[in-house]
Order: sequence, then C-alpha cells, then structure tokens
Amino acid sequence: MKSLIIKSTSILLIILISLMVNSIVFTNPVLVPKAEAVELNGDNLITGLGIAFVLYLLFESTDNDNLVGQEIEQPDFNNNNQNYDIKINSINVDLLARAIYAEARGESFEGQIAVGAVIVNRMESPKFPNTIEGVLYQPKQFKCVENDKINQTPNQNAYKAARRAIDGEDPSQGALFFFNPKTSEDPAAFDRYTVTVTIGNHIFAK
Repeated sequence: MKSLIIKSTSILLIILISLMVNSIVFTNPVLVPKAEAVELNGDNLITGLGIAFVLYLLFESTDNDNLVGQEIEQPDFNNNNQNYDIKINSINVDLLARAIYAEARGESFEGQIAVGAVIVNRMESPKFPNTIEGVLYQPKQFKCVENDKINQTPNQNAYKAARRAIDGEDPSQGALFFFNPKTSEDPAAFDRYTVTVTIGNHIFAK
C-alpha cells in the first residue's frame, strides 16, 4: 500500500514539474523571444504532458528493475524438496550417517536406508525425542552409542543412505525398532512389537 501511494505521489510531482518547466520555457521572453507573458496554450500543454509521460516511463523502468532485484533475492519458501517438519542440518546428517555406518555397514544399501529411516521415524513419533541427537543418545537404545562405534568415520554409502532416509524413503515400512536376532542379547524383548519387514540380518518392527 505504501509503495502505491509513493508511486502515485511521484507521478503527480513529475507531471506538475514538467508543466511548470514547460510553462517557464515557453513564456520566458529571454528563452523564447516571441513568447507571451502568461499564456499557456494547447501546444505547450501537450508538450508538457509529453515530457511528463517520458519521465513516467523512465520512472517505471527504474522501479521495475528494483523489484526484479528484490524478487531474485527472496528465498523460495515453496520448495517441496525441503523437509521443514524435520529440521536437518549438516551435523544431523553426519550424525545419522555415523549411526547407519556403525549399525548397518555390513548390510545392503536398502538395509542401511531402513536403519536410518527408523531413526527418522522415531523423530516424528511423540514417543521419542524430536531430534536425531536426542533419539540416538536416549539411554539404552542404540548399541553403537554404548560401545562408542558411533564416532567412527562413515563411508559415502552411509551418507547417501542418511540423505535418502531424511528425504522420506522408508524400506522399514514405518518401523520404530530394528534388531539382529543373531547378535541381540535379548531377542525375546521384541516379541511385543509388530514386525514390519526383514531386510538382511535386521528385523524391523513397530
């Protein structure tokens, strides 16, 4: 609204100034020897309006250039590729990749994405913390945290799997838990959960 008022005021000022300048030029005996002292005839009026129109076009062109610059600088908040519900940054991705590498580096790529998806699913569940760090460091939840293997440097596959999980890919089919029955200290503890899928050595459940 303010910009419209400013633009309208500027246009009126341009027209008035143009008419005043035109009147002074065409009625000044020094500048135009045959000019009449105060008369402003139709030709002078048309000339003044013509000058005002040209100045208006220049004004509009300059204003539009500025608007284009502003539009380019504005961020795109409608980018559907960004997940705003899960606020991910580079540290989160690195932490998720480390967890995937520690828990599933011997599994298939699908199995690695599934492990990452379990962590992301927990973030979205009201039963668990809503950050990757909170989920992973919740007491007695992930073996890789307890044995400190989460601090190992992940490979590129782990990073790719982490990003795929963050983007919403979920081979675990909504699982909130996963375990390896061959290495689990208490596999019977998972009997109360509903199995969603088995991928490689891991059973996924919710």
